[in-house]
Order: sequence, then structure tokens, then C-alpha cells
Amino acid sequence: MKNVLALSFVCALGLAACGAPADEPAQEETPPPPAAFTVTILEPAEGSEVTGPVVTVRLAATVPILPAGDLTPNTGHHHLYLDADQTPAMVPVPSVPGSIMHMGNAASEFRFDSVQPGPHRLIAVVADGVHVPLQPWVVDTINFIVR
Repeated sequence: MKNVLALSFVCALGLAACGAPADEPAQEETPPPPAAFTVTILEPAEGSEVTGPVVTVRLAATVPILPAGDLTPNTGHHHLYLDADQTPAMVPVPSVPGSIMHMGNAASEFRFDSVQPGPHRLIAVVADGVHVPLQPWVVDTINFIVR
């Protein structure tokens, strides 16, 4: 009886060491940790002059961009600050028409319709599904001029 128990134990250890059976699907890889995430303002370019009053903003991000409300870890959506300062880190990004914009539909492009001539600062921030900025910050800032 002792030999049967010992053999059963050895077989169980061997199966456990082999991992999941071949008929089980492999687990999907999770996104890299937030410290590796970036967002880049592609347009307008740093220091560029654009013809207004319409200014189109195009963004790229290494963090997966999902719609607002999606609480999947290590994902987020874009927020734009036009001539506005970043809000505190652990506070949801507010919505201020014409100044702080939520891109909650997972878009990577936004159009400001009434940007006045002159110098402007644009900040892109990626926040989670409830609008709290990812930590560490996933942010990019550029300056541009509207003619």
C-alpha cells in the first residue's frame, strides 16, 4: 500500500511540473507595467505654427487605450489640457469645455474648434476608466502657435 501511495504522489508531482494540459488555451500576456507606458502628441508638433482657429490633435500611446468606464488594469484613455495646468495626481480629470477635454471614446484624434491666435501649451494625459491619471504619469507636453 505504501508503494502505491508513493507512486501516486510521484505521478502527481510529475503532472504538476508539466504545466497546463495541451488542450487548455494559453493565457494572454498582460500589458507591461505602467512605468513603461508613454503618450506622444504627434500633431501639432512641438514649436509648430498651425493655421487656426481649428487645431487637430493626434496622439499615440503605448498604453492600451479603451473607452472611459473600462476598468481593465494597465489601460486608459486620453485627456487634453489646452492652456490649462495638470490637475492633482489622484483626482479624476475634470471636464472644462474648450480647455480640458475627455476623449472617453478611445479616440486618438481630437479637434479644438475655436483656438485663438497666439502661443499655446497642450498637455496629453492618459487616465484610467474613471479619469484618474495613471501613476506614474503618462503625459506629454508641447507648445505651438496658432496663426
